Amino acid sequence: MKKLNLAEITSLYIGVIMGAGFASGRECWQFFGVFGKKGYYGAAAATVCFVLMACMLTYIARSKKTADLGKLISPFDSRLADEVIGWILAIIYYSMIIAMTAAGGSLLYQQFGISKILGGLIIAVLCVLTVLGDFQRVSRVFRLMVPVLFAVGIITILLTIHADFPQSGAVEGYRPGRMSPVWPVSAVVFMAYNTIGMITMAGNCAVNAKDAKNAYGGAVLGTLCLGGLTVLLLRALLTDMAFSSGLDLPMLGFAGRLSPVLSMIYAAVLYGAVYSTGASTYYGFSTKLRSGAAKKWIIIGGAAAGFLLGLTGFKRLVEFLYPAQGYIGIAFIILIVINFFKESIKNKRTGENDA
Repeated sequence: MKKLNLAEITSLYIGVIMGAGFASGRECWQFFGVFGKKGYYGAAAATVCFVLMACMLTYIARSKKTADLGKLISPFDSRLADEVIGWILAIIYYSMIIAMTAAGGSLLYQQFGISKILGGLIIAVLCVLTVLGDFQRVSRVFRLMVPVLFAVGIITILLTIHADFPQSGAVEGYRPGRMSPVWPVSAVVFMAYNTIGMITMAGNCAVNAKDAKNAYGGAVLGTLCLGGLTVLLLRALLTDMAFSSGLDLPMLGFAGRLSPVLSMIYAAVLYGAVYSTGASTYYGFSTKLRSGAAKKWIIIGGAAAGFLLGLTGFKRLVEFLYPAQGYIGIAFIILIVINFFKESIKNKRTGENDA
């Protein structure tokens, strides 16, 4: 496999997190926007944690020379623990195909009035076709799509901030999610479930990087770009809080207020973001499946089931599924930190420093 450079690793980190919830503005509103200006504290704290976790995962993967989900998380010298943790994470990754098909359906419905069934079905099919390839195919998709996603996202956000839309409703008193009632908790949950999403990509980037410099540089730059984008996105959402609160996909709504043409472009870009996150997380799930004839049919059948479950609606999934993943992610993060220090101590004793 071709070794990854700094730019490629950066784009992979951005692509795996800049999915439907993020690029749409829905999750940024849910976790930060509802708290008004206090949400900036949460976004900044989450960014610092992102950078630290990306570096720790890179170190563990390079030290152990593996991208196996269980080994990246588990500090225990136990094959059973590795397998259990790996499968828990794989199930969480599987749940993302539910969220992404729901987001694809919501997007086409909000933008074009097209049935949510069709929008979700297209995402499911694209994810299956991508995952039936390998990491090379997934990384190639990201290298092509992420620069466009990032550029159009930044432009739309900056235009929204510059337009400075008048507030159309209340500027405070919005109800936080039941599982993230205050901004410090919300920041931790946001960081935790996004960390879950990037574990597979972080591990694969680390072991497939050209060298340690590219591995760590891409991890840091990718997470810093996401942190900066989160702050800008929050600023855009707060220009009209009532408008942001009322839509499944608030940034698509702002794009429509700016220009019909921009709205069409942003819809296409956002659909690409939905696909990129769906493909990467579903690939993470597929890595736990044994190779063989049955694997293909499990991937296809799993996507079909996820699509049907996704018909429950994206807004509801963001409020309940994402925080639930975040609380599970907190436990995983504790294990990753322990794993990191354990590997660091081991390498100091043996004099190894290639990680």
